[in-house]
Amino acid sequence: MNLLLGIVLCLSYGEPKELLPGVWVENGTVGIDAVVAMSCHHPETPDVYLEMLITGPDTREHESLLVSTVKPANLHAGLLAAGFEVGQPASFVNGQRVSATGDGVIVEVRVYGSEEWVALVGWVTHVDAKSALIEDAGWAGLVFAGSVWTDDNVYKADREGSLVSLTPWGHEVVSPAWALSPDASVDEPVWIADRDLVPEIGTKVRVRFSKVKIESEEE
Repeated sequence: MNLLLGIVLCLSYGEPKELLPGVWVENGTVGIDAVVAMSCHHPETPDVYLEMLITGPDTREHESLLVSTVKPANLHAGLLAAGFEVGQPASFVNGQRVSATGDGVIVEVRVYGSEEWVALVGWVTHVDAKSALIEDAGWAGLVFAGSVWTDDNVYKADREGSLVSLTPWGHEVVSPAWALSPDASVDEPVWIADRDLVPEIGTKVRVRFSKVKIESEEE
C-alpha cells in the first residue's frame, strides 16, 4: 500500500494524462481501455452468466462483460488520485456476509467510434424476468472497495485479475455493494449478459469511472 500512496502523491489533475500504464485521470474521473470479453450472440450459447464486469486476461473472461490488461493495483491508484475514498471489500463477520464499502462508483463504457456513454451495469439482465440489473430491488450500486494484501505481500486483485465484479469475492478493486454470495448453492446465478445490448466479442471500448454524486438534502 505504501507504493500505491507514493504513486498517488506524484499524480496531478488537469489535462488527460496516462498517469500509470493504461490508466488515465482527468478532473476526478479515471479511464481505461478494455474489450468485450465473451460472445452472447451465438445461438447455441445465448445465456452467458456473469460473475465479473471487468476482469484481467486469462482469468474469468467466460463470465465477464469486459477484459482489460490494466493492472488492478494501477486502477486502485488511479481512483485514489482522482479523489475517491477507498472502503473495505466484502467479508464474513461472525458467519454473516458483510457488504463492501467505499465511495460510490459509476462505471460507463463507450464503444470506440461512438460518442455515447452507457452504464456498464445496463448490459446485465435477469435470465428469467428479462429485467435490467439496475431495476432490481436488491441492487445497491458499485463501490471503491479496494482489494486485500496476501500474506506474501501481493495485492490480491492483481493475482486474481479482478477489476470490477458483479459478485463480491472480497478481492476486487470495484465491488457491488450487495451481500450476494459467490457460492451458487447459496445464491443461484441469475444475471446474464444482455445480448440485445452487448457488442460483439473483441469490440474495443473505453471505460470511465466517476464518483456517485450525493445531493445534499434541502432543509
